Amino acid sequence: MKKVIKTIVIILVVLGVAGGGLYYSMMPEELEVVTADQGLVAPKLNMTGNVEGNEKITIYADVSGRVDEQHVKTGQRVSEGDLLLTYVDDTQQYAVDVAETNIEYDQKMIDAIKSSRASNQSKVNAANAKIAQCESVYGVLKLNIMAFDSGKYAHDYDREREKQVIENDILKMQNEVSGYQSELAKIEAELKKSELLEYTGNVARLIEESKRLQDRIAETNSAISRGQRDIVCLPIEGMDPNTYNQYILLQNDLETVTRMWSEARTDRDTAQSMIRAYDDILGNEQKMALDELSLAQARNELEAAGNGCLAPSDGVITKCLVGDGSTVEKGSPVLEMQRADEYRVKLMVSKYDISSVRIGQNASISIGETEYKGKVESVSQYAEADSSGKAKAVVYVSLFTTDSLIVGMEADVVIDLDTLQASVRVPNECVYADDNGSYVFTVDKDSRVKKSYVITGIKDGSYTAIMSGVEGGAHIVYDPAAGEHEDEEIKEIIKG
Repeated sequence: MKKVIKTIVIILVVLGVAGGGLYYSMMPEELEVVTADQGLVAPKLNMTGNVEGNEKITIYADVSGRVDEQHVKTGQRVSEGDLLLTYVDDTQQYAVDVAETNIEYDQKMIDAIKSSRASNQSKVNAANAKIAQCESVYGVLKLNIMAFDSGKYAHDYDREREKQVIENDILKMQNEVSGYQSELAKIEAELKKSELLEYTGNVARLIEESKRLQDRIAETNSAISRGQRDIVCLPIEGMDPNTYNQYILLQNDLETVTRMWSEARTDRDTAQSMIRAYDDILGNEQKMALDELSLAQARNELEAAGNGCLAPSDGVITKCLVGDGSTVEKGSPVLEMQRADEYRVKLMVSKYDISSVRIGQNASISIGETEYKGKVESVSQYAEADSSGKAKAVVYVSLFTTDSLIVGMEADVVIDLDTLQASVRVPNECVYADDNGSYVFTVDKDSRVKKSYVITGIKDGSYTAIMSGVEGGAHIVYDPAAGEHEDEEIKEIIKG
């Protein structure tokens, strides 16, 4: 009897366990779900860049010449006014010496010209006075001589013909004198230059040529005087001895006056030619002004060479382009530096992220264990190739600090992108993607799991904005195993 009871008990226990297992297997799976809600999505962009000064500066050579000594090295921190380079100033000193010599010569030329002009002007004035006197005496003598000329003493036709011949000879000789005077003026100017330059190479030849021209001028003038006298004093027939003697005396006086008159004209014309010749040399006044300007520039260059190349601001030397003994041209680059009174971080941003970056966005910069605040300063409109050769946009983030940072140091940057008030947002862990796009698992009214494709917007470290596909208040499966229960009924456990 006891055995029968024991057997019945065992059977009942077995049946109970089996029934419990069947009941448990038919219970819905419990999965965590969240509710799609409204709220802020505050995305951030995490990147790595390098610290720079707030301005790149290229330093150019102040003068042309040779570098005497380079006083800085790459990576060295400098202050405004620090000596960076010194120059050998022999080139600049030579330029000053040449300019000073030129000005000294110019002044001597100008003084000589002024002295010569004054002297020749005095000669012109004296010659004009003498010419006026000779003209007056000549007129009186001519009238007296012509008083002897009457019909009974002359054959008019023969005298007129002979007069014409003499006048033609005089005109020819006057042209010769004019040519001799021009040549003489040029030789005198050359002699004055040689005297100022203390050059004796061709002085003897010039003096000899000057004397020859003066002799030719004197000879020709004498011939002109005789011709002018002969015109007035053409032979007259039928004079008695007494009248003829008076006539000869007047001829002699007329020849003397004519000669003096011709000499005075020669002196005047020669002096005027000298004045005109020196008018050409007066360009030295303009040359002197240019040489004075050259001297001022040369002295400025010498001063610049003596001062050397100075740092235009506080900063860090990033590149040395020349060394001791290098030859440089004025205006050629010699050094590069970065101002370091402020700092910024250079970032290379991909085409996927650059559309989210705006000037003025806040940023956090970490250098080692130290964190600084910053702000997006600029977004370049020209892409640069990064270390892998990919084209990326350059973004500069200003860095707010008074610390002295090491230029070129790596920095981690987090940019706070534009915040969005999303009408629907879900946790990032709830969003998946396949070839057809992004999707989430929702729970329908029958408590069944459904795959729902969505269009996503921006996201931050916690949430993704949903632009379409699900509505606010929808239940979203949070459990990573949601895909295993698609189309199954589940028991929802609301995640806090």
